[in-house]
Amino acid sequence: MSARSLLRRLRAPAPDAPLVFACLVLIVFGVVLRAQRLHFPRGFSWDEHHFVLNARNYLAGLPDLNDHPPLGKLLLALPMHLLGDNSVAWRLAPFLLGSLSIVLAGLLASWATGRKTSFWIGAAFVAADGFLIAYSRTALLDGMLACLCLGAVVVAVRSRSALGVAAAALLLGSACAIKYSAVVFVPVLVWAALSKRSPLLSSLTVMLAPAAYVGWFSIGLWMAKRPFGISGVVSETKRLYLHHAGLTHWKHPLLSHWYEWYLPTRPLPMRNDPMSDGRTRIMTSLGNPLLWWLVDVAVVFAALSLLVAGLLALRKHGLRAAVSRVRGISGAGSRRLLLLVCWCAPIAPWLISNRDSYLNHYLPAYAFGLVLVTTLFDEVRSRFRTAGLVALLIVGQVSFFYAPVWGQLPLSRAGVEARLFLTRWR
Repeated sequence: MSARSLLRRLRAPAPDAPLVFACLVLIVFGVVLRAQRLHFPRGFSWDEHHFVLNARNYLAGLPDLNDHPPLGKLLLALPMHLLGDNSVAWRLAPFLLGSLSIVLAGLLASWATGRKTSFWIGAAFVAADGFLIAYSRTALLDGMLACLCLGAVVVAVRSRSALGVAAAALLLGSACAIKYSAVVFVPVLVWAALSKRSPLLSSLTVMLAPAAYVGWFSIGLWMAKRPFGISGVVSETKRLYLHHAGLTHWKHPLLSHWYEWYLPTRPLPMRNDPMSDGRTRIMTSLGNPLLWWLVDVAVVFAALSLLVAGLLALRKHGLRAAVSRVRGISGAGSRRLLLLVCWCAPIAPWLISNRDSYLNHYLPAYAFGLVLVTTLFDEVRSRFRTAGLVALLIVGQVSFFYAPVWGQLPLSRAGVEARLFLTRWR
């Protein structure tokens, strides 16, 4: 077969139905993998003991000293109150919000491209990625944080009125009440507010974000029998900031700098349970390696595209015209720029901080990175439709291969080493 005939075949039109079906398979696969054996292990996985203990203290009305704002632990506590203090209840809120992230990623992707197929592709990528799966199966905060950040951006950009911005502000304030690092998305919220029909009113509704933060924080302080209200929240926020600013020891073997996240060099081994037959059940925060590296490529491509456009305008028309050209990016370009900003925002604080960091701090940025990959993937797929379907199937095959180390399915030692082929991944 000649190169020309192969190119024609790859560019041949393919119906969207097979693509949507493949995406549905990946979505179902991701949800089932999140849900299966959610009770296992009945003991604690990586860092779960910290947050489950916080939730127990809230339910018991005991004083509690938190490393983070209270909403994440309150979300863990609600199923524990309704279903009892057991391993399923600990992990139910992260599972539900982690599953919701699948839908939110799809909605953001379809907004970014204007294509319905992007919804299915974006949802499939998030559903079938192990980084997000692992944090949907553990009583930890980062998966819930990523969900609320996605939700705030989706509502902000898809709404047409100040009411939508108000809802987004409440979601973002709630995200800050899980981890205050979500404050980096405030500029995105302001940008969305200024683009609405009533920019002044929409901008004013952004003030609901700190109101939501204070409200949730006050509830947690009240339940922990500590001073609450605005003064109590300000005092506790200051304490938390100083506490985290002082975590600069860099002694833990699983710590990783922000620039190590893109390989990654140190995914977190969240569970390792040997079995009597010599096999083991493990769970790692390593995502689908193919998608992981595609996020890196998509970010570099989007940044270089913006830079080249600015440099060309600068060369032809001067500085003022170049700035106007960048500011005037419209349509798909502006939406891709927004996704790039959403990827950069959670990483930016780590560029200037020496605070201890782990791979989980990359999770919110990574979720937006998958949406950015979706926009580029669907654009290429629209030109090479058969090749796009094949590429999606390859992504699915990689996810199926890695499923055992995300869902704690029995594996031999050789099976573990085949998947976690870098020594630092084990």
